[in-house]
Amino acid sequence: MKRLLIIRFSSLGDLCLLGWAAAARRDRLPPDGSEQVTLVTKPAYADLMRLVRGIDEVVVPDGTGVADLARLAGGLRRDPHDLVLDAHNVLRSHLLLGLMGRRPQRRLAKDTAARLLYMRTGKPHTALQRTMGDRFDEVVSGPGDTDPHRAPQPPLDIPGAEGRREPILGLAPGAMWETKRWLPRNFADLARAARERTGARIRIFLGPREESWFSASPLGQFAAAAQDSVEIIDRRPLVEVASLLADCSLLVTNDSGLLHLAEAVGTPVLAFFGPTVRAFGYFPRLPASRVIERPLDCRPCSRNGKRPCHRGDLACLTDITLEATDQVLQDMWRELAPKDTP
Repeated sequence: MKRLLIIRFSSLGDLCLLGWAAAARRDRLPPDGSEQVTLVTKPAYADLMRLVRGIDEVVVPDGTGVADLARLAGGLRRDPHDLVLDAHNVLRSHLLLGLMGRRPQRRLAKDTAARLLYMRTGKPHTALQRTMGDRFDEVVSGPGDTDPHRAPQPPLDIPGAEGRREPILGLAPGAMWETKRWLPRNFADLARAARERTGARIRIFLGPREESWFSASPLGQFAAAAQDSVEIIDRRPLVEVASLLADCSLLVTNDSGLLHLAEAVGTPVLAFFGPTVRAFGYFPRLPASRVIERPLDCRPCSRNGKRPCHRGDLACLTDITLEATDQVLQDMWRELAPKDTP
């Protein structure tokens, strides 16, 4: 049996994209159990990644210190692997490999310099024509060993998922940084219009970063006033969040990890991209998904959206109007309606 070890500690979006690559590799193999894939990741993501088709085992360090990595490396040395793949390419993955005494056969190509050059010049380098999904495919399966014409098959198999029994519109109004968030009042108005037009239930997904602003926001006020048809999802395990996303007809989301988690369970997204751009590799991949963005000369202004808006108006997101978004949402809803209508 061929044994693979993949190292990727975080984050949620990248792990979901890695999941597509692992599932694609497994789907190309005969179903004879001739290969075992072990993933090293953080404890927070372990239960979710155990559900990825193509990942057979997940191991985690006991903590965050060097001693914890050393203990993990010792266990991995006693269980040798034919292929070791560094799908993170950070100091921590380099340290783990050094403690194991292994060189990876393949390592994730980030092309950080090309991204920084794009931000400075406004001209994308040819290296940025590859998506992050492409990059993970190259690490997991090797260059040229993928089928670009193969229809994408969602990699997460959620136990107990019963499919969509009623129309549910998911909203993910958060993001790691405020500069990546469409306005909460627009989310509220969009949800209100969609509920009145379709009768769909609204499911709002919140993370810990949203707790400080959600309740007092227009979206929070809308949710409080419409409790009979609005469900708030917060403080849930990632596996449960994935299951709840799988029930949604579609998800309206910022550029965040929930975008990629939704697609990994087969739920299309309507995504807002502001300071980040397609060339950075994180656009949605499902054929039914859509992106709304503004073609401004100041984009991209940050590799990940962390920097404050240097213009001071966040026009890349505030210029995305409710009317234009609602029209795209209506178009998507019509396309998906036959699948979700009893």
